[in-house]
Amino acid sequence: MNWLQQLISRRREYHNLSEELAEHLQEKIEELMSEGMSRPDAEAAARRQFGNALLIEEHSREVWQWATLEAVLRDLRYALRQLRRNPGFTVTVLLTLAVAIGANTAVFSMVNALLLRPLPYSEPERLASLVRHKGLADQKGHIIAEDDTGQDGETWELVRDNVSAVQAAVYSYDASGVNLRTDSMARNVRNQRVSAGYFEVLGIRPILGRTFASEEDRPGTAKVAVLSFETWKSLFFSDRAIIGKSILLKGEPHLVIGVLPPNIHTTSPADIWTPLQPSRFEEGEGDNYHIVFRLKPNATWSQVDTELSVLHPALFENFKKEYPQSDERLVVRPLQQTLASDARTPVLILMGAVSLILLIACANLAGLTLVRVMRRSGELSTRLALGATKASIFRQLMMEPFILSLAGGLLGVSLAAAGIRFFAQAIPPEIVPVGGLAMDYRTLLFALLASLVTSLLIGVLPALEIRRAGIRVSMAVNTRTSTSPGRLRQGLIAGEVMLTVVLLASAGLLVRTLVHLQTLPPGFDSTNVMTAQVSLDDAKYHDAQQFQQLLQQSLAAMKRIPGVESAAVGLNLPFERGLNNGFHIMDGPETREGQSSSSAYVTPEYFGALRIPLLVGRAFNEADTANSQLVAIVNESFARKFMGKTDVIGRHIASGHDTYLIVGVVGDVTKRPGLFVNAPLATEVTYYIPAAQADQSLLSIVHVWFQPSWIVRTAGPITGIAESMQKAMEEVEPALPIASFHRMGDLQALALRQQSFEVVLLGVLAALALLLSLVGVYGLISNMVAQRTREIGIRMALGSSTRQAMLEIGKSGVVTVAMGMTGGLILSALCLQLIKSELYGVKTYDPVTFAAVLALLIIAALLATFLPTRRIARIDPAATLRAE
Repeated sequence: MNWLQQLISRRREYHNLSEELAEHLQEKIEELMSEGMSRPDAEAAARRQFGNALLIEEHSREVWQWATLEAVLRDLRYALRQLRRNPGFTVTVLLTLAVAIGANTAVFSMVNALLLRPLPYSEPERLASLVRHKGLADQKGHIIAEDDTGQDGETWELVRDNVSAVQAAVYSYDASGVNLRTDSMARNVRNQRVSAGYFEVLGIRPILGRTFASEEDRPGTAKVAVLSFETWKSLFFSDRAIIGKSILLKGEPHLVIGVLPPNIHTTSPADIWTPLQPSRFEEGEGDNYHIVFRLKPNATWSQVDTELSVLHPALFENFKKEYPQSDERLVVRPLQQTLASDARTPVLILMGAVSLILLIACANLAGLTLVRVMRRSGELSTRLALGATKASIFRQLMMEPFILSLAGGLLGVSLAAAGIRFFAQAIPPEIVPVGGLAMDYRTLLFALLASLVTSLLIGVLPALEIRRAGIRVSMAVNTRTSTSPGRLRQGLIAGEVMLTVVLLASAGLLVRTLVHLQTLPPGFDSTNVMTAQVSLDDAKYHDAQQFQQLLQQSLAAMKRIPGVESAAVGLNLPFERGLNNGFHIMDGPETREGQSSSSAYVTPEYFGALRIPLLVGRAFNEADTANSQLVAIVNESFARKFMGKTDVIGRHIASGHDTYLIVGVVGDVTKRPGLFVNAPLATEVTYYIPAAQADQSLLSIVHVWFQPSWIVRTAGPITGIAESMQKAMEEVEPALPIASFHRMGDLQALALRQQSFEVVLLGVLAALALLLSLVGVYGLISNMVAQRTREIGIRMALGSSTRQAMLEIGKSGVVTVAMGMTGGLILSALCLQLIKSELYGVKTYDPVTFAAVLALLIIAALLATFLPTRRIARIDPAATLRAE
């Protein structure tokens, strides 16, 4: 702090210097008067002997080596006075910068949380996930590569036993709802299943008890559980004696062995953790596991890659024989990269969009600053004539943008804090970063950097334009004529329009995508339908007889509710993802093996309750029981894809050890597809089996992943039906809580919440960009009218019409917008490829979208041009001539 103290001391001495010089001058005058000189002669002689006081002050400042700082402080005070004298300009710039920098900072907080901020674990750089890199050749021979984080039980066992450079653990990716019961309540809680060593790999230590031991991670061992801090506090009232006590979880006693610390983050938000007990069978036969690594001390990732490569022949030899051109191998990816994989593209798209908003705002404000600077050309020329350097002029011109950008940045940080709170509430769960959103030092540094860059973008171009134009010449120009900003401002506004075209086209394509997804034929009638999800991952309902009894009794109770027309149960619903199941066709013109389809069990009234049309054959009925012929109903897409839609009834499909007779074909419904369709919603090949024929082995595995839904259709509005469904379920099974209620029509919105989030944000940004561009066009034309009022008045006095004058001035705005639109179309051809993965049902270069964007811009630009040119009609030619 010595430099600060020195500066204060020097500033105090400088302020006292004028008084000291005045005292010395007065003493010299009195001395000369005492020698007999008159006061006027004494003052003149004293000043000649003493010298120029101002030069003495300047020389003193140079000796103190604070000349540059003093000049900066003078420029700062002068800039503040100028901003106070122009409150309209100041407020406009501050608000524009606050919105632009605030939006950038808020979205950057998402980028920071997902991609830059280290994961909230010990030594996060030593954490990685195991990825199966797949590369298959397409029809043209090109290799299409993708990373799949899902692993099967065989891969886990090979990695666990052969890769020594890491500490490894495996987990189920998403937490699922399960039932927790105590003496006083029954709750549906989120349960994540993890292997022994999972918490140790992440570096999480319990505050009470311990985590899972390796012997507890094997089938058939005692049931144990670890509680989250929030669950321990809210459901067990922070009882420290809970360790060692038994709780009823999933219908079975579980011993509580540990409690985790508060505010910890795992790979999936959960309330309670239980051992995964991985194996090669049932769940482990598919890619349902996810493997996480922690690099051991003194080990390297290249060592891990070498150890993994040894496993490739055992895992991929058969696959390579079938697909010789394939490139399939195990690789490690940073854990942060894999956890953020789903959110990376949409968040980077939003970051790019708000960056364009900042550029548009800077271009607009640079144009305003250019006009202000050009109007001061006379003053600046006078300063140059009096000895000011070009560097000092440049420094002063940069001071206002610097002050405004920093102030706008401070306001922007306040807006960003509010934006971060909004994002924390509105962001879809699929893209919520581990650790949540927060304003940390990276976010603040980004806001500071954005402010500094903004000040340069706003101030440098106008300052350089003044220097290029040669401001000395303005001394000879009539003071009534303002210097025109020339083509630079038109170029800036054309750049704004160009970026606006990109944003409008991007937003338009996403809107068209959302409309396409929302208007897909649902294939059912959602009117007056309420659904309730219930977790049956419960030991009691792994038994097929108990399961059937629950369905019969609960549906009978719900049908007794006044106004209920029908009630049914399905493993999943439209707009939800189905169970991905393998099957093969047993008979017909062409048998097929190794196929995959979505599947679900349903009760007989499922199709009637949802009004899914029966196209061919029959629906399920009460005669379809576990002791009767196994039957199935396929949807129209299934029949068309696998059977050519002919002679479907009476054919057979096999899944596992069971063979089903196809008895009917129903219409397609819109669903969230599984692994083989890359779209949020689409129709998917599906077959259904009666819930009564779902065997015990199927129930025990599918209820781990899915919570079946009870469906009720009423004759009128469904207001209050949820409470009635809850009471009906409690009559049958008081200890079975309903996890959630949903109106059937709301499930579509839940499935499309990520797309809706993107559309809303990008739409707001595109609208803001359009507004800024129109303000720029309006300002350009207004300034041209103001500058050329005298010229227009003279021309009108000489016979030119008002219409001709308006067209000539308006032409500049039209040409500027046309240049911007042309550049925007070219830039869009490059940029829109970045959002291609977010588009469904619409082409990247959709002509309807581009036509709508251009039409909107043309209409808006004509309006922004016409409004300021109306002032020409109010020009009085006679008054102009009298002024001359």
